[in-house]
Amino acid sequence: MEEKVTVRGITGKLVTSRSNGEVVSAAKLADGKHRRETGSFLCEGEKLFEESFLFGRPERVFLRLDGAEKLSDRTAERLADPSLEGKIVFLSGPAFDKITTERSPEGIICVSSFPEGYGAISPEGAAAGAAGKRTLLLDSVRDPGNVGTILRSAAAFGVEYAVLFSCADPLSPRALRASMGAVFRIGIAEITDGAKFGRLIREQGRRLVCTTLDDGAGVLGVDPIFPDDCVVIGNEGHGISGEIISEASAFLTIPMTDTCESLNASAAAAVILWEYARLRGGRQIEPDGDKQ
Repeated sequence: MEEKVTVRGITGKLVTSRSNGEVVSAAKLADGKHRRETGSFLCEGEKLFEESFLFGRPERVFLRLDGAEKLSDRTAERLADPSLEGKIVFLSGPAFDKITTERSPEGIICVSSFPEGYGAISPEGAAAGAAGKRTLLLDSVRDPGNVGTILRSAAAFGVEYAVLFSCADPLSPRALRASMGAVFRIGIAEITDGAKFGRLIREQGRRLVCTTLDDGAGVLGVDPIFPDDCVVIGNEGHGISGEIISEASAFLTIPMTDTCESLNASAAAAVILWEYARLRGGRQIEPDGDKQ
């Protein structure tokens, strides 16, 4: 018979063993292959639990028994919600430590189902999903921290749909920490053909706008980004791939002093997306289909 405990009005079963099946299964979610197989991922800490809760995605919530008293009143209130009945598990310190990927965990880990609509789809599916939405294309952004930070900026500046081509997993623990729950707030698709997606965007009568350091490009803040544009952010070291550049409709550069050659990918994205948001009420683009 399973033992149950109640702390601060939160009731759940108690698990003390590191070899418990639920503990072992949750710990495996640190691996991307297991995440894809199960359609689940770890949301560690109060902020990510809150985001998962708000979007109705929690499958299981693990609480460190000796840390539950330290959780905020808001989190405790969420945990007492009837929708989580039967989903809460209190863990001993060793069992909790088997699951967490954090150096200083907050004492709460939520196993969440994938955000609605998230997953690997065809370029055609991604283009259909992007129709009518403010769209961002990430091209080979390999650092999980950069992917997460860019998605956080995208959500903050009104992007509705992010398409990832050959990028780090946005649901990995490091990316999630950086995104602060943005994965629940914007649509995310992963594709295997960025050039075809770019071509389909152009066929919708939209521009594919690439950032570049080359002379002759438009200047961000002088040359506008239109509300219907799809903005591309490239790889940290090599920029945007040639096959995507071949589909570009417009090129923009970020004005900088002569003492700096470039910005980190996430910093560049924040600058560009702020301008994208600032001009959201600007002129609508006229379909041209030609590179500028």
